[in-house]
Amino acid sequence: MAASTLVVIAHPDLTGSSRVNRRWAEKLAKHPDEFDVRDLYALYPSGVLDEAGIAAERAALEAHDIIIFQFPVYWYSAPALLRTWTDEVYGFGWAYGGEDAAPGEPGRKLAGKKFAVAMCAGDIEGNYCAEGTVGFTPSEVIVPFRATANYVGATCEPEPFCLFGTENGLGDEELEASAAAYLSWLRTL
Repeated sequence: MAASTLVVIAHPDLTGSSRVNRRWAEKLAKHPDEFDVRDLYALYPSGVLDEAGIAAERAALEAHDIIIFQFPVYWYSAPALLRTWTDEVYGFGWAYGGEDAAPGEPGRKLAGKKFAVAMCAGDIEGNYCAEGTVGFTPSEVIVPFRATANYVGATCEPEPFCLFGTENGLGDEELEASAAAYLSWLRTL
């Protein structure tokens, strides 16, 4: 039986400079019966999805009930390839445009799915509030994901899984604790 959770990872250097997203991916790889992982930058190193790539991504999305978007926060958004991926994969007539269609029919392929976001941020948690330098909470930062989910008939967890302060030298113990917490969080969805 295939895993019910798909994790779409968008990190431009997952096997190189990434510590957090790489460790999270390694943790997921130990549980292939629970999680299918797609590393977008490994799959599409040129940043371009051709017709075969779009078809593969759509098939992966259709095969899963829960879709997680995992990435480092880049200027309060996701890395560029995840935006390109969304633009290409969520096409008219597949993800939207069939409002009268039932979930799973053309134009409604994502209806009824559950989305969630897992992100790491270089900045400290205290800055992710109205009074902080960011001025927004993590839940507010992921509003585009939540709005997209609404538009395509999916739901989105209002609170993302977050690890903060990654820019200032995250210790090995903190990294391991975050990987364990991430796995536990995923299992609650």
